[in-house]
Amino acid sequence: MVIFLLQALLLISAAFIIGAILGHLFKRFSPKTDSVSQESTRAADVRLAAATHPPVTPANDDVGKQVSGPAMVPPAEPVPAMASPASARSRTKAPARKTAASDTVRAALQQDETHRPALLKNARRGKPDRLSDIEGIGNVIQTELYALGVFHFDQIAGWDVDQAAWVSRAIGFPGRAHRENWMKQAAGLVKQTGEAPAKAKAAVKAKPKAAPRKPAKGG
Repeated sequence: MVIFLLQALLLISAAFIIGAILGHLFKRFSPKTDSVSQESTRAADVRLAAATHPPVTPANDDVGKQVSGPAMVPPAEPVPAMASPASARSRTKAPARKTAASDTVRAALQQDETHRPALLKNARRGKPDRLSDIEGIGNVIQTELYALGVFHFDQIAGWDVDQAAWVSRAIGFPGRAHRENWMKQAAGLVKQTGEAPAKAKAAVKAKPKAAPRKPAKGG
């Protein structure tokens, strides 16, 4: 009985050893196949790589695509209307500025002419007096007086109160001549220059000349 058991164990051991050797040889020479777990792991790696690095579309990929629908054409830009030469000149031509002379003359014409003093078109001998020597008359007022027709001290010295007010309104400085007493200052300057006031000159011109006396006849 004991011998039988020993023989059985020997046979089982020999069979196990032979089976192990044959299995090792079969596994070595047979083609390798991936298990299910290995395949799932590999598929997960592929999906992760695709999500991290999206496929690059070539630049000319749209060449092969078919255009669906009509092509969109941008609208044409409106052509500006050609302006006529007359309108262009009217736009480029700036309006003329009002000069001090035109403003002064216009203001003088709008006043009552009752108290208008004697005015000159041009300075006598073409040389006006320097009216700015009168205190209160600066370069601006002097220009206005020249534009109005006041060039000489004797003209200012011959004004009365109403005439001084008329001139002050005409040059845009109401009450200035009477308030600063231009007439008295001008009279003093006339004495220095030896000119007679305008009123005195007018009186001399208006005075009739005396008729020459006839020689008495001898008896």
